[in-house]
Amino acid sequence: MIRSLLSIFRESTNSFEGQKDDENIVLLLRRHPFTIYIRIGFYVLAFLVPIVAGVMFYSYLSVHNWFDTFFFVSSIWYLGLWLAVFHSLTLYTLNTVLITDRRIIDSDQHGLFNRETSELHSNRIQDVSTHTNGMIETFLQFGDVTVQTAASEKQFVFHQVPRPDKVKDVIMQMTASKHTGVKAVVQ
Repeated sequence: MIRSLLSIFRESTNSFEGQKDDENIVLLLRRHPFTIYIRIGFYVLAFLVPIVAGVMFYSYLSVHNWFDTFFFVSSIWYLGLWLAVFHSLTLYTLNTVLITDRRIIDSDQHGLFNRETSELHSNRIQDVSTHTNGMIETFLQFGDVTVQTAASEKQFVFHQVPRPDKVKDVIMQMTASKHTGVKAVVQ
């Protein structure tokens, strides 16, 4: 009983909810870690705001005896900051793209309670393109991957994924293997 309850904390790279019997996971994608590092860096700077304000206005706070108010406002600031960090890490973790040998599953988490999941079968893929914008994306090798489907369906865009050229190659190999029947070899 306890073991089954605690099994939700184990990360499994072998299966996911809704997986078909003979379907294999080829890639699990998230945004490049640089994107979350930038946000965390911003939060570190925001963490320093009450400390710097306390040092700068120490004499003013002590003359008017406003330390209690300052600590209360600082506590609210840090609570909001902690919630923002939690929110950013949750969205980073839950925004995933699963590429299997049969389909692509794009799970977009727009808020804590707002998730959109889209599925695309590999036989509907018409074109895959990549877009790398700027010096940082070029040096760190991340960018956007766009998967074009049949005319009546939408484009799938995977933002800021690591090694977009490799992702494009994998998707094209999966598509080619579906059309030709030859099993794709993924490096």
